[in-house]
Amino acid sequence: AEAAIRDGRLSRLQLVRSLEFSTERPRMRCCQPPAARHCRRTATAALRPLLRSCTTKARLKASLNLPKTSFSLHAKVAETEPRLARQLAVDHYERQAAQRGGADAFVLHDGPPYANGDLHMGHFLNKALKDIINRAALLAGHRVHFRPGWDCHGLPIEMKAIQAGEAESLSPLALRARAAECAREAVAAQRESFVRWGVLGDWEAPYTTMAPEYEAAQLGVLQAMLRRGLLFRGERPVHWSPASRTALAEAELEYADRHVSTAAHVAFPLLEGPPAAAAAADFDPFDGGSALEGAAVVVWTTTPWTIPANQAVCVREDLTYAVVEASDVQPSQLPSEPALPAAAEVEERVRAQGEVVRAAKAALKEGRGSKAEVEAGVAALLRLKSELQSGKPELQPGDSPPNLNASPLPHGARLVVAASLVDALSEAVGTPLVVAATLPGAALIGRHCAHPLSARPVPVLHAEHVTDDAGTGLVHTAPGHGPEDFAVGVAHGLAAACPVDEKGCFTAATEEAAGFAGESVLDDGNEAVLTALREGGSLLAAARHEHRYPYDWRSKTPVIFRTTPQWFVRLGDLRGEALAALHAVEMRPPAGRARLEAFVRGRTEWCLSRQRSWGVPLPAFYHVETGEALLTEETVEHVASLVSTHGSDCWWRLSEAELLPPRMRHEAASWRKGGDTLDVWFDSGASWAAVLSPDRCPPADLYLEGSDQHRGWFQSSLLTYAGAGGGRGGGGGGAGGGGGGGGGGRG
Repeated sequence: AEAAIRDGRLSRLQLVRSLEFSTERPRMRCCQPPAARHCRRTATAALRPLLRSCTTKARLKASLNLPKTSFSLHAKVAETEPRLARQLAVDHYERQAAQRGGADAFVLHDGPPYANGDLHMGHFLNKALKDIINRAALLAGHRVHFRPGWDCHGLPIEMKAIQAGEAESLSPLALRARAAECAREAVAAQRESFVRWGVLGDWEAPYTTMAPEYEAAQLGVLQAMLRRGLLFRGERPVHWSPASRTALAEAELEYADRHVSTAAHVAFPLLEGPPAAAAAADFDPFDGGSALEGAAVVVWTTTPWTIPANQAVCVREDLTYAVVEASDVQPSQLPSEPALPAAAEVEERVRAQGEVVRAAKAALKEGRGSKAEVEAGVAALLRLKSELQSGKPELQPGDSPPNLNASPLPHGARLVVAASLVDALSEAVGTPLVVAATLPGAALIGRHCAHPLSARPVPVLHAEHVTDDAGTGLVHTAPGHGPEDFAVGVAHGLAAACPVDEKGCFTAATEEAAGFAGESVLDDGNEAVLTALREGGSLLAAARHEHRYPYDWRSKTPVIFRTTPQWFVRLGDLRGEALAALHAVEMRPPAGRARLEAFVRGRTEWCLSRQRSWGVPLPAFYHVETGEALLTEETVEHVASLVSTHGSDCWWRLSEAELLPPRMRHEAASWRKGGDTLDVWFDSGASWAAVLSPDRCPPADLYLEGSDQHRGWFQSSLLTYAGAGGGRGGGGGGAGGGGGGGGGGRG
């Protein structure tokens, strides 16, 4: 065999197979004689070294015709997943864009998530749904256009950029540099995560609202709206966040259903009225005089801090009012300041409740108690600790809290209240009230009453928003602190007094507010007003009241109405155009149409200006002597051209002479540039102009976001599109609603 192998007449493999066959054959022959079997065993033992040399693994493997592959035996996820994810997200998108240049485009316009913080399940649901739709469009033969974006301006990024204690020392440019870096870092981190998720898109060229070309396109939309006369500057009560020190749009609010305020019944003594008003009263006089003589009208308000800005009391002319008298009661029955539990007593209750909680936990561990008992005990313990820290009992749902710090109501005191609310007022003040006379609201109109803090005469006026559903049927009116009050003030020429600064603290802007200057209207200032009313004998009742109240959606703090000069979009005529544009849009689910239309119909104005540094500048100039505002198509166009080249930082970096159009540079000394920025919803709402421009892609086939965007991005996109004159004249593609989840990370 060895000689045959050397001569090439026999291969080692042939030898091995021959020997293996020959050594196995005897086992299949049961009749083989023992001598033969012994001979074969001897031969096999002699040939075993040769067999081992011929049957090594490498020799056998080389003799087999096996497939060859580079596929790794081990997964190596840490190395493989990023590569495959990039192929799915980036390479596939680029390949389909190159190979399907002539195919029909499918455009899903991405609502920009906020460039702040880490991604969450809302982002995942949003992008996963969009990816499913885009890949289905690919399977249908379309060329997919999906350019991801980020919303990079706004208060949260600005607040993140401001270090503790440095807010006042940072210049606008320094703050903007920090904010831009925060936004870039967030965009890079979120982009990496989106790619790792394998979401198909143009990740090599996403859009951001802080890119110079985007900001310039946004100013172009502003210019188009200005051309149509939709922008104006005026003083209006706007939602104001004392924590953020800026005006807020409706879409930037969230409502707390269980906010607790101190609601107050306040008396405004009636002054001697004109004869015409007295003659109009259809009621029986007694003691030879009018039933209104010496009476006081009673208002009810959940914002006592607005009393210093009061300019009128409103009634409704077709309501029936009653003049009531306080009946004779014993001093013990008079409302008084409730006695609060002593600290030692509360501490003892805390210790006792702690024992109850420990016993409940022990019983639960032994199988005798329930988890609900433990949770109830812990909740009661926390309430007692809160009471101990604040010194005040905590208001619980359904509680009927006592009359807090009210002025005693003397026997015979006359009050005016809606006839249907006499019992409610009697319960509030804790005194039986007897109806002495009734009169129509028209009999009160034209009279005056004394301001409870200064005795300044304030008129009694008619207003349509007055009802007798709650309160007293008479409404305290401060035009500087509410839209309905402001409308009454405009109709009757009342001053829109607003003695509150940007921090939410009182100023000396009115005589009545001067004594509270520097105090927060949402805290000590409110208590100070109640104290002054009580000392003046005008506070009839005060109690904690649980109700729905607006909060700043970013700082999670209460907001106030504050009248300040702002820039607005006039939505009166624009609403019809916006609603008409929706006729060509398919909404899924169909209920989304009614929701969006309701939001659009409910708005009359859009406050565009924000008192922040991080954002696209609102390019208005103001005369240094008269304060006259300058915002024209020419000035906006010039600033937009500078922004497209240098970015929006140029508004803070360049002088007025450089920012004004060339023909006005000689007037630069007479003008100063403003410091306001545009609402971030205007930023993202103008994305159709910056991303869906004719030189980039066809109109969008789909907008897909969460249903919260009916009051956010869907609405701002629709209003900017309609305000700019319909963009390119087409209705664009369909707008999907209610499917995104997380609002693209906004909500």
